[in-house]
Amino acid sequence: MATVIQDGTGIGFSAKIDADNRLFTRGVNENEFEHAVRNGRAFNINTEFIEINAGTTAENAIMYVKNNEDNDIILAAWFVGTDASQGSIGATALGPQLKVYYNPTGGTLISDASPVEIVNRQGGSSNTFDLTVYKATGANKTITGQDSAPVLYQTHPQEGRAFGTVYLSLKKGSSLGVVYIPNGVEPIQIYTGFQGFLPEEFNFGE
Repeated sequence: MATVIQDGTGIGFSAKIDADNRLFTRGVNENEFEHAVRNGRAFNINTEFIEINAGTTAENAIMYVKNNEDNDIILAAWFVGTDASQGSIGATALGPQLKVYYNPTGGTLISDASPVEIVNRQGGSSNTFDLTVYKATGANKTITGQDSAPVLYQTHPQEGRAFGTVYLSLKKGSSLGVVYIPNGVEPIQIYTGFQGFLPEEFNFGE
């Protein structure tokens, strides 16, 4: 009895077999983020350049992100860029640093809100994202109430760009804040942001 493999979409195609009884197949592999981009469920958020003109060792809050969606959001990648810095770092001193904390609840970064536009990574998509995103408008902004330990921590050059996969997840109502510690470098122009997406179980319009 012969077995026939047919296209399940109803078009009627059958599988191809060659003279050596080998089945011809072709697959498309993409990760979850790439799939979300193709379906209009992925986004970018970017503070663009902020001038930090206080080269202190204090934490300057520069970005706040809160998820208002009913489903989790995934922040797949984090990026930071700095330019036009001055000042000097001692031979034994720490350089500039960045930290990301979960769940800040207050501070001047939030009370003096400066909204960030959320951009869909699929050009022409009408899908929108229910997120609250703020950026600093200068130095000495604060966040309060956050977790005691940062979820991300790294040093950063006086001038340069960093990009990395992070895969952070925010449930509804959860948030995070990004802070920058100049450690002697001033003034400096800095931007930061995330690439993120809504997992596939979220369906727009339902």
